[in-house]
Amino acid sequence: MNEQTFLALLLYPDESREAFSVLLPLEGTRPPGLLRTSATFEGARAVEVFRLADASSWPEAAAYVYEETLPGTVRDGVAVEQVPMPDD
Repeated sequence: MNEQTFLALLLYPDESREAFSVLLPLEGTRPPGLLRTSATFEGARAVEVFRLADASSWPEAAAYVYEETLPGTVRDGVAVEQVPMPDD
């Protein structure tokens, strides 16, 4: 990790799936409000949405909790799409 990256911890509230982490580039002074990751659902392209849950260790790390799976894709060329806070 360096000053241009942060560790995003992606958690599932019911622990039905194992939590994981990804190292992401800093894209602002505040953590992104949502992270969207590529997924598949019943064979179709989908996006898992994670909402910011804890930023007490920002800018080194932030925790996100799974919210929902939606049909769709993330931006081309990225594995995890960062969605800014509404007032950024």
